[in-house]
Amino acid sequence: MRRAPRVQTMALMLLLAGRALSEGAGEMLEKLQRKFDSMQDASVSFTKHVVFGVTKSEQDFTGTLFVKKGNKYRIESEDQTIVTDGISVWTFSRANNQVFIDHYKEDPKSFSPDKILVNIPGRYGATLLGKETIDRLETSVLKLVPREEKSNIRWMKLWVDRDEWLMKRIQVLDIGDNLTIYEIGSVKLNSGIPDSEFVFKAPADVEVIDVR
Repeated sequence: MRRAPRVQTMALMLLLAGRALSEGAGEMLEKLQRKFDSMQDASVSFTKHVVFGVTKSEQDFTGTLFVKKGNKYRIESEDQTIVTDGISVWTFSRANNQVFIDHYKEDPKSFSPDKILVNIPGRYGATLLGKETIDRLETSVLKLVPREEKSNIRWMKLWVDRDEWLMKRIQVLDIGDNLTIYEIGSVKLNSGIPDSEFVFKAPADVEVIDVR
């Protein structure tokens, strides 16, 4: 059984910030937790830039994330769509005109959209690094380091927009020294995304491989 595709850093773009830089990093994470508890769904546009540790090659793409409580998410990019309703996972490749369907399997070490915030406060040590300007907006920067020795992540950095109190940038360095950077575009919260968005309906001409 294949595990659901990891969307680790994509979930962090849903994080909302606390209201005072004078608070410690731990207090800010507690506020993020409370914000998450009140959030039912979200849609986020993003760009992703990856620098691979071994080859130093780079990769870019843009996409949109839709997420809803209950392990539901949908990630749409130029070449691929990944959808789960919390029961099944659909991975659609436009290049191959093929959709692969498998059972959704929860992984405690994965970074599924509605789990990442729940796990951050207990599994990461946080440091407030200071302030940085992005697109003329002053942000506060948090660095998170996993407490678990066997984590796949070395560290994460989160940039918080102090005017809108939303994430503007996320960086993740994994144990392979691959650096992933997300630049966050528009964010809509609690817009009432229907459950139908989290089920993939393959067109008639698409090859379906169902291993459930």
